[in-house]
Amino acid sequence: MDVELRHLRAFHVLATELNFTRAAARLHLSQQALSNQIKQLETRIGATLFLRNTRQVTLTEAGRTLLNRVPAILETVGAAISDTRETESGQRVEFVIGVRGITGLDITPRVLRAFSAEHPHVAVTVGRVEFDDWSAGLISGAADAGLLWLPAPDGVEVTPLLTEERIALLPADHPLAALPAVPPAELAKEPFAWWVGNRDQATRDYSTLAEYRDGPPTIGAQVATAEDLLAAVGNGNAVAVSVASISRFFPWAGVVTRPLLDVAPSVLAVACRTGDTRPLVAAFIRTAVEVAAELIAELAE
Repeated sequence: MDVELRHLRAFHVLATELNFTRAAARLHLSQQALSNQIKQLETRIGATLFLRNTRQVTLTEAGRTLLNRVPAILETVGAAISDTRETESGQRVEFVIGVRGITGLDITPRVLRAFSAEHPHVAVTVGRVEFDDWSAGLISGAADAGLLWLPAPDGVEVTPLLTEERIALLPADHPLAALPAVPPAELAKEPFAWWVGNRDQATRDYSTLAEYRDGPPTIGAQVATAEDLLAAVGNGNAVAVSVASISRFFPWAGVVTRPLLDVAPSVLAVACRTGDTRPLVAAFIRTAVEVAAELIAELAE
């Protein structure tokens, strides 16, 4: 089966536009040349990909199946060509992954290993960003891609990867610590620890359980690191909501964790700046999605 990249590119553009005139213009081809390429592709694959009449173009079931695969193929080829050119020139491209504190402790090293194996001529580094930067360094340009907990700030595109239980962090002698699980409406009344400089309203509402409270939260302590947060809780100055992976820091004097009752889990996502179409960014997102699926399958066994 002799399918060429020009066939796949033509298919992808037509499948996106569903209009021969617009697709041909994007490809800088005549409509007849585009039609010939699509016919060649259908003949070589042995499947009808489009239904055509005088009024519209639609994808067949086979066409939809191919469309699910073609973008990744084109992105992989583009990244491979880019890597090859960089190797020939003796240059290595630097690619920075932004991570906030404890974000993605289990998945991050696996994603980095997989991505580095696929792109050996890319220098991949992890950029640890401040806790007040909910974009994981993407908005500032410090990172090319990121792993972050939703919600994400404006200007960031996300692809969800996996979920993690949300927990309450409490002073050991707090009355709510005596419960096996904490009602979120009760926790929302307490003074929270919050990140210095973080003014993003969506993340603040999410992290202080705003949907269970009337009015703004009470802030009991301003913190800059995970250690600051745990110290503020341990000292009895504040409570906090976090994810289960913060247990890596435990035991921590004076702090206990409790599940939150009937609260949706946090969602970990891979992210990039809105509109960033670089092949390496797309390749990293694809790798993160694949690794996350593998990790979920392992945990389910």
